[in-house]
Amino acid sequence: MSSLMPNLLAEISGGHLVAIAAILGGLTFTILLIIFGLKFVQRRQELWHETARTALEKGQPLPPLPPDMRHEQHPEQNNDFRAGLILVATGAGLYLFFVTFLHPLRYVAAIPGFIGVAMLLYAIFHALLGRKDKPADRPPQS
Repeated sequence: MSSLMPNLLAEISGGHLVAIAAILGGLTFTILLIIFGLKFVQRRQELWHETARTALEKGQPLPPLPPDMRHEQHPEQNNDFRAGLILVATGAGLYLFFVTFLHPLRYVAAIPGFIGVAMLLYAIFHALLGRKDKPADRPPQS
């Protein structure tokens, strides 16, 4: 393993450094976007809680929750089938990539592939055996 590392470092050229810098820059940018997005959501929640606390202290009714803070699950938002298809396709793409370039790692592609198959099976079983809520059976929404 140690004899492989000097050979690898000797083969890195300027074009490779640009590619590595582009990949690391893209990953850094994505991570920063996620962090700042989560901070923004957290700040909005803090402001709503502060407003609600102030309203309760003054005896006012609670302001309505913003739509993005509601944790309601709608049946049409069950995307297990779509997510399963995406993961199976990702596993197939990774397998083809690894077979072409990094042959010993080809079985790593089985991880998202099998997760996708499990999600597809769950979605199919849920659709076939799952309980269908009738509008009369649902509790009233407030």
